[in-house]
Amino acid sequence: MATELRRTLENVLGAETLESILVNSRAFYDVYYIKKQSGGSREICKPRPQLLSAIRIVLPYLQRIPAGKYVAAYEKGCSVKRNAQKHARGKHLLHLDIKDFFPSVSRRMFMETYKKVFAAADLDMVWNIISFNDGLPIGSPASPFVANRVLYGLDKKLGSLSFFVKYTRYADDMIFSSRRYIQKVFISQAEAAVKAAGFSLNPNKTYCMSSRKQVTGIIITDKGKLSVGTTYKKTLKGDIYKLLLKDEGDKSVIKGRFSYLAQIEPDYAEVIRKKYQAYDRIGFFGKKR
Repeated sequence: MATELRRTLENVLGAETLESILVNSRAFYDVYYIKKQSGGSREICKPRPQLLSAIRIVLPYLQRIPAGKYVAAYEKGCSVKRNAQKHARGKHLLHLDIKDFFPSVSRRMFMETYKKVFAAADLDMVWNIISFNDGLPIGSPASPFVANRVLYGLDKKLGSLSFFVKYTRYADDMIFSSRRYIQKVFISQAEAAVKAAGFSLNPNKTYCMSSRKQVTGIIITDKGKLSVGTTYKKTLKGDIYKLLLKDEGDKSVIKGRFSYLAQIEPDYAEVIRKKYQAYDRIGFFGKKR
């Protein structure tokens, strides 16, 4: 007998389309590749409209269980700024990176995590809808929510390794901070916990920071303040000058970068606003204050 979830999917998609997705969901993705800054390429799998409709139906079910207090990305209230703020008082930082984050989430991990959320008859069906090549695809709206919940146990383990160390995870970026020096034994314990959970670390992205500290792209100064960095601000000032006085540059791109500055360093953003407000004839800064 069909479950309520399956009936909903069939009513929206049609029984034939749903069955096609379950048999071969790969056919319902547009796959392309983008270059990574570190070299190589990243596979992006964009769900086509019919599959996307199915994913949107199961999304509320996927979010029925908590992601945990250590999660810093994709959930309500999360941001790169909030993540960095949690480590602002740390004198020493450790960064670990999970290799192939989404694709490493397996069917077994999904089944174990969601066995109390879905009826037994629905578990395989939902996995077939949200998975690609036996893992989670990069580009699907379901992947971040599922991954965060699959890692609930690992996050809890890492967060309790030491009373003196704070921990957060922004997608595949794991950040540990402490006012004390982070010992090698702690690093080994963290690495072992990640491995025991079924994931691998990228050894090239395991490093400690004490002098120049950075969390998800945000610099933490010696005084515990957040900064986008001198180079970012200098370049942005030059681009705003060219845009407002010489009509050069992409307004939307520059405005986006200014909005990011205003989020991280609002006082400095106000300095720039006051300096160039008089030259703004295109509404770059919005209404005059």
